[in-house]
Amino acid sequence: MCNETFINNLLIIEIDNFLSKIEVETLLNSKINSFNKAISHYPSYYRDNDRLVEDNKEVSSKLFNRFIDLNLLTEEVLSLNEKIRFCRYQNKQSFSKHQDGIYYTKTLESKYTFLLYLNDNTKFTGGNTLFYTSKSASTPTKTIVPKKGKLVVFNHKIWHKGDTVYNGNKYILRSDFMVPKTSNKTHHDGYIWNLLKLNNHSFLSCGRDKKIKLWDTSLKLQNSFQLHSNSVIQMIRYNTTEFISCSRDFTIKKWDLSGALLTSITLNEMILKIIKTKNDTILAVGTSGYLHILNSRLQLIDSIKIHFNWIWDIYLINATTIITCSEDKSVNSTNLKTKETVCLYKHRTPLFSINVKSDTTIHAGTKDGELIHINIHLKTYKLVKLHEDIIRRILYYKNTIITCSEDNKIILTNLKKNTIETIYTSSNFIEDIIIINDTLYAAGFNGKINKIELIY
Repeated sequence: MCNETFINNLLIIEIDNFLSKIEVETLLNSKINSFNKAISHYPSYYRDNDRLVEDNKEVSSKLFNRFIDLNLLTEEVLSLNEKIRFCRYQNKQSFSKHQDGIYYTKTLESKYTFLLYLNDNTKFTGGNTLFYTSKSASTPTKTIVPKKGKLVVFNHKIWHKGDTVYNGNKYILRSDFMVPKTSNKTHHDGYIWNLLKLNNHSFLSCGRDKKIKLWDTSLKLQNSFQLHSNSVIQMIRYNTTEFISCSRDFTIKKWDLSGALLTSITLNEMILKIIKTKNDTILAVGTSGYLHILNSRLQLIDSIKIHFNWIWDIYLINATTIITCSEDKSVNSTNLKTKETVCLYKHRTPLFSINVKSDTTIHAGTKDGELIHINIHLKTYKLVKLHEDIIRRILYYKNTIITCSEDNKIILTNLKKNTIETIYTSSNFIEDIIIINDTLYAAGFNGKINKIELIY
């Protein structure tokens, strides 16, 4: 049986018995003991299932040919992504509401998700695939119950989630249908994770396409190079000619603007944030809750446990003190000499961004869009609801605070006037913002860098 439905004019195709039970079992049985936690690359609030990723041209070709023979898509679909993802959801595991990211090659990009159920809900409870009209929608528009051999094909732009599984294991196979690359202008293929101001005339960007790019302020590309084998998460300036970046490939690398690699280190975790101290050491934090201290050659000097979950942001207060925030819901202060860590604030949800306005005031951004004002000395706290989702960056600009969020908005809070104003709305989440010459540059999920003039 084949069924077509639409959400926001975006297509969902359901095909019962796309593969026979024997074909499904042959696929699954060879993989069932090979799953790894997805947690090494994804935070637990987002997804906590197990998975196995492999490049498998034989499987992708077989599945693609069978689907094409059904003649269900009217547009040109050229292949099924050879990167096959087998996923297992065990008890209490889920995949939160999201849109699937676009996978790019030199000439192709993915457009449709290929989701094949490898067992059905007689083997587990829950685990339905829920589809929504928007990220903010609380009630699903469509629910699909897993059934062995059933295929669901849907547009990447449809918001969906894998509901929590109980009392058993749910298995799926996941890939993407590839179409010709569009001519739509983006600055990166896929998400942009970080922007770094160089001077009043230029800045750097990095993202999911593994590229580091140099731009002038008119957004004319000056240089582009690749040093990492996975998404580049963050960059910092080390000195006038050298820079450092961290990536989902678990490496930290030092390089110059020509794209020359100077030195590198591979750690046993994904690093999310790096900063430089005044004595030229590098501080790196990531998914383990450890603070890693490296010398100028990126050699590991020491590691200190300072949180119990992913550390999302770090700020250097002075030569001996750092402030960090974490998915463990705390803002901590760590003394680099004594290695002592003190909790300054504990929230009810994970914390993702921090900035320090003065020696008394810290601002932290939460998973649920609240900005926390923390007075260190008075030990007082004030919460202001600004966004509907994760606050990814906090900037100070004149008498205002500017925040960007996964609710797709940039909000300006005027501290003197005590006003809150949305100054920009994107088509999807905004990951980072920088200010150059009273112009705000914003980037995130859609791979575009946008300019917003600040007139405050």
